[in-house]
Amino acid sequence: MYKLIMSINNNEEYIVFPAVPAGIGPQYEQNNGTFQGLSRDYNTIGTMGLWSMSISGFFPVGRRHSFMPPEALEDGWQYVSFFERNRPRKLPFRVILLDGDGICRLNSACTVDSFSWQVQRNGDIAYTLELREYRFISGVK
Repeated sequence: MYKLIMSINNNEEYIVFPAVPAGIGPQYEQNNGTFQGLSRDYNTIGTMGLWSMSISGFFPVGRRHSFMPPEALEDGWQYVSFFERNRPRKLPFRVILLDGDGICRLNSACTVDSFSWQVQRNGDIAYTLELREYRFISGVK
């Protein structure tokens, strides 16, 4: 079973998602360009852009499903609170994806560019997260 984890401020607080949505993974952009020569166009190879990822799923409210990892929360409102409370702090989040053997497949700082949620008829909370890579700025060595 894969696990999706998000944390803030060096694991000051973290959440384990109740399920890993199907088809999850980052989209990697490269800032390639095109310039016009005298008789044809040329492609230039650019620097790597920031990855982005969209995650959609649901947070259960008041129930535990058999597919949920033991660390996942049964109160979906705690997930909503985690994002709404921490986004204004202007600190990067960290997204971690572990495979079924516990091997880390993604571990990266990111920003939550968008977070939306809706209460479903059964009381669960459907959500969509838009994440984007965060690169720490360091001085020249």
